[in-house]
Amino acid sequence: MWKKRITADFQRATVVMFGAITVLGITPFAVYRFLTGQPLAGSIDLLIVACIGAGAAHAWRSGRTTGAATFLAVSYSIGCVAVAHVTGLAGVLWLYPVLVANFLLVGRRPALVISTFAIAGVAFSEPALGTVADKVGFIATAVVVSLFSFVFASRTAVQRSQLQAIAMRDPLTGAGNRRGMETELQIAMASSIRSGVPLGLLVFDIDHFKRINDSFGHEAGDDVLVQIADLVRASTRMDDRFFRVGGEEFALLLPGASADALQDIAGKLCSEVERQVQVQGRPITISIGATPFHPDDSPTGWLARADAAMYEAKRTGRNRTVVTGL
Repeated sequence: MWKKRITADFQRATVVMFGAITVLGITPFAVYRFLTGQPLAGSIDLLIVACIGAGAAHAWRSGRTTGAATFLAVSYSIGCVAVAHVTGLAGVLWLYPVLVANFLLVGRRPALVISTFAIAGVAFSEPALGTVADKVGFIATAVVVSLFSFVFASRTAVQRSQLQAIAMRDPLTGAGNRRGMETELQIAMASSIRSGVPLGLLVFDIDHFKRINDSFGHEAGDDVLVQIADLVRASTRMDDRFFRVGGEEFALLLPGASADALQDIAGKLCSEVERQVQVQGRPITISIGATPFHPDDSPTGWLARADAAMYEAKRTGRNRTVVTGL
């Protein structure tokens, strides 16, 4: 269970990782400072460990990582400023990893704000930086570290966004994949419950698709999939969400579609596919199952109802639509 939480949520994994590093890395320093007659510095260290540990634990249990990450960044920065004022130069050196951590934990703009205040707080620490030259040198190096961290965080955010987009999309048809559909279903259902706006789900399957592959080859089968995907995108609204569920099965999420509209959309799509999609001059047909969303539906139950309607359409002759759950 814990492995699934870590691998499924990048931000949660980051917050928990920083929490573990803090507890394991700073606790020994706190103990050392108590043993060497520095109770104030040791107490600050323990307070930092307690705050960071509590924030990481909250993120782990609740999954609410945005607030927890901000709390960690602020706690790190305030703690570092306090340690610098108490311990002098030894405390200043802790700011550099803190600056990097800020840009990994929170968005780039909040990290800039938090880091700017941290740099200013440490720069005015007389025990650590007694001369103007010391202050200027520290500010310059801290700003350079912050800028490098900003660039790194920006590039990482772009790459992560690109990878997430790839992970949610079917490479052949450009439609969303099953993983993307599961996410979009949750979002659309919650929005429909809040707003009261109707929501429809349409699932369809290409009739005799195995026969197409066997007769004309897999390249022809892939071409049929692409033709249908292009037709669906050209026939639907920008707010509609289109997915390739697997093989020759697709799904269409339709915000704002009432039960009557769902019947009309399914019928038109079935007719348009037969009219426009062909393989070597032979028309292709689809069987469609559709159902409106009810507030007490679960994602799996709603999808299962649409699937059952689709299989009913196939069982009763194919190239037709069945709308259920009205």
